[in-house]
Amino acid sequence: MALRVLVADDSPIVQQSIRELLRSADVLSVLTAADGEEAVRLARETTPDVVILDYRMPGLNGVQAARLIRQASPEMPLILLTASAAEHLIAIALRAGIRGYVLKRDAADDLIRALYAVRHGATYLSPGASRVLYERYLPEPDLS
Repeated sequence: MALRVLVADDSPIVQQSIRELLRSADVLSVLTAADGEEAVRLARETTPDVVILDYRMPGLNGVQAARLIRQASPEMPLILLTASAAEHLIAIALRAGIRGYVLKRDAADDLIRALYAVRHGATYLSPGASRVLYERYLPEPDLS
C-alpha cells in the first residue's frame, strides 16, 4: 500500500534526508512543511496517511502541532522525530496522541518501521526511548 507522508522539519537537509530514506519504502508522495503551523495546515488540507513532526520547529513545536492535528483528525498517525530521549518529552508526546517516537540518531534504522507501525494502529518507540521508559518503570530486581 503506497503511503502519502507529511514531513515537518525546519531543516531542508533533514527534509531531504527523510525523503531519500522513504524512497526505499512504499511511499507514494512526501509533502514537506518548514514549521508547525504549516504542518497543521497541510495535514488538514491534504490528510496524509502519516505525519512525521520534528520536535523543535519555529512557532509551534511538534507536540503542539500534533495536538492541533489530532483535533481535526483524531485518528491520523503521528510520529515525533527528535534528538531527545528525555522521559518527560516522551510522556508529553504520547499524551498528545503521538504514536511513534523516533530518535534522530536512530532514524535510518527506525523511521520506516515506525511509519508502518503507526499506520497500522500500533505504537513505536525507538530503542533509546524504550530504554528510558524501561529503566524508569522497571521494578527493582528481587535478589533474595
